[in-house]
Amino acid sequence: MPTTPPSAARRSARSRRRPRQPVKQREGIAIVMALTAIAILALIVSEMHLSTSSSFRIAFAQRDRFQAEQLARSSLNLTRLLVSIEPEIRQIVTPIYQAVARRAPPQLPIWNFANSMLSPFCDYEGNLDALKTAGVATSQVEGLGKTGGTCQILAASENAKLNVNLQIGAAPEIAKRKIAQQLFSMMGGEISPNPYDKLFERRDRFGNTNTRMDIIAALIDWWDVDQQATMFDPRTGTVSQAGSEDDVYQRAGLGYRIKNAPYDSIEELRLIRGVDDDFWVNFVTNDDGDPSVRKLTIYGLGNINPNEAPPDVLLSRVCSLARESTLCADPLERLKFVQLVSTARMMLPLPFFTKGEDFVNFIQGKGGDTDLYPILQSFLGESSPMLFLPITLDAETIKQLTSSFNPETQIVSIDAMGYVGQSKVRLRTVVNFHSRWTPPPPNAGRVSPLGVLHYYRID
Repeated sequence: MPTTPPSAARRSARSRRRPRQPVKQREGIAIVMALTAIAILALIVSEMHLSTSSSFRIAFAQRDRFQAEQLARSSLNLTRLLVSIEPEIRQIVTPIYQAVARRAPPQLPIWNFANSMLSPFCDYEGNLDALKTAGVATSQVEGLGKTGGTCQILAASENAKLNVNLQIGAAPEIAKRKIAQQLFSMMGGEISPNPYDKLFERRDRFGNTNTRMDIIAALIDWWDVDQQATMFDPRTGTVSQAGSEDDVYQRAGLGYRIKNAPYDSIEELRLIRGVDDDFWVNFVTNDDGDPSVRKLTIYGLGNINPNEAPPDVLLSRVCSLARESTLCADPLERLKFVQLVSTARMMLPLPFFTKGEDFVNFIQGKGGDTDLYPILQSFLGESSPMLFLPITLDAETIKQLTSSFNPETQIVSIDAMGYVGQSKVRLRTVVNFHSRWTPPPPNAGRVSPLGVLHYYRID
C-alpha cells in the first residue's frame, strides 16, 4: 500500500496549521506602507519648502537692507553736499536780507531744511506731481528716479549745544571753568528752591546721592588727564582740585574706571556717575531719535550758536557770567525769555543774529529798529508782560559773552534713514565742516568741502 513521504507529510501539516492570508489583508498592508511612504515624502517636501522659503525671505530682507543702507548713504552725502554749498545759497539771499535787516546775513541753517529740500531724491514717486507742476524736467536731472524705497534726514547744529568735552586747542583749566559754570546754571543752581532740586537729593541704585557738584565734577574728571578730583565753587565761579579722584565706579561694582581721556561719543555720557534716565531726559535730550533737541554735546570749540541753541542753553551761558541779573535770578524772567525766543523762532524761522554782539545787545534790550528786541517791542508793545526785562552788563562781562557766542556752525549731526520694505537702516554721523581744521599728527592734509566724519554708526 502506498505511503506518503515524511517531508510531504510535514509540509501538509504546516499548511494545515498556518492558513494563507486573504488577498484583502495583504492589500491593506500595502496601503499602510504606501501611506507611510507618502507621509515621509510629504514631511521631507514640507521641510524643503520651509527651508527654501526661509532662505528666500532672508535673501529678500538682506537685499532690502542693502538697498536701505545705500539710500541712507546717498541721503547723507546729499546733505553734506547741501551744507557745503551754503555760502553760495547765502549769496543768493543776501540782497533780500540786506534790504530787510540792513546788514549782511549770517550763516543760513540749511541743514534744518535738508529733509524737505532733498525729498525728490528720497521719495521720487511721492514728489513727482510737485516736480511736474514746478516744470522740472525729471528725465534730465541726474539722480532722480525710482529707488524702490524712501529716505529721511534729521540734521542739527552741534555748535548749538553745551560742550562738556575738552575743546580742541583749549586750555584745560579754562575749559573746566566754563563747563562747570554752564552746567551749574543749566541744572538750576542759581535759583533755590527749584524743580530740579529733587533730582539731586534722591539716591541712585547704588545708594549714593549725586549732588549738582558731584555730577559736574564727574563729567569733568572723566576727560581730564590728572588724578585729582575736581571741585567747583559756584560762589566764586572757580575750579580747583582737592585730593584724588575716588573711583566710585569700581566701588559701585560697575567694572570700569574713570577714563581720563576725552569723550568719543554722546552715548559715553551714560557711563558718568549720576547720569541716569531722569538726568538724561531733563538735561541731555528727551528724544534720542532727534538730534535737534539735544542740549549737550562733546563736539565743537565751546562757542554757542545763538541762532540755533535751545533757549535754556542760551540762558545757561548768559547766567554763567551774569548770575545776579534779573534774567537769571528771577524764574519768571527766565520763563519769559524761553517763551519769547521760542515764539520768535516759530514765527520767523530765519537767523536773527549776524554776530555774537547782536545777541548780547538782545539780552540788554539794545539795537536799532531792525534788531530783534526792538522788533518784538513794536509788535507786542513796549510794556507787554511777555517781554523780559533787559539786563545791564559791565564791559568785561559784555566782552566775555560776546566771545562766547558765534552764529556760525562748523559741526553738524546728520541722521540719515533709509526705508525699503520692512527694512530700516539709520546712519548716525557727526560731520566737521570747519575750513581750518587739520588732522592730528602724524596725518596731514586739508578738510574736504564735504566735511570730515567725526562719528559714524549704522543701526
